[in-house]
Amino acid sequence: MKTASIMYVFLCILINSCITPKDARVLKRTTKEWRESKIVLEAWADTPFSGIFLTLRENGKFEHTSSGLVGSFHAGRWANSRDTIRLEYLDSKQNILRNENVTIDKQTSTLLFEGDSTPVQMRLRIMINEII
Repeated sequence: MKTASIMYVFLCILINSCITPKDARVLKRTTKEWRESKIVLEAWADTPFSGIFLTLRENGKFEHTSSGLVGSFHAGRWANSRDTIRLEYLDSKQNILRNENVTIDKQTSTLLFEGDSTPVQMRLRIMINEII
């Protein structure tokens, strides 16, 4: 029984390291010090197969992660202008990958990701909000 438990844990670690893309693992390591800054906004959403999380930090950096079968980790810089947050996604070499606007819906305490061309219907429930 003990051997089976050890094998299960080992298998879970192996699967997680294989399913999370290498670029995401490298980015997470290179941005580790960013995550020492205080959280000013934290939001989450549940989907049938994963959880999605957005964390904005006082130092102007953010993490956008997803858990589930295929995990993801994205990071970058953010700026706030009234009811819109501008996310600038970066790679591990600090090159800009893409930009995304997120609208703050104060009535429902959610974030709506707009994207670059068409609205993405993904809303995140705000847990902590110290920027508004």
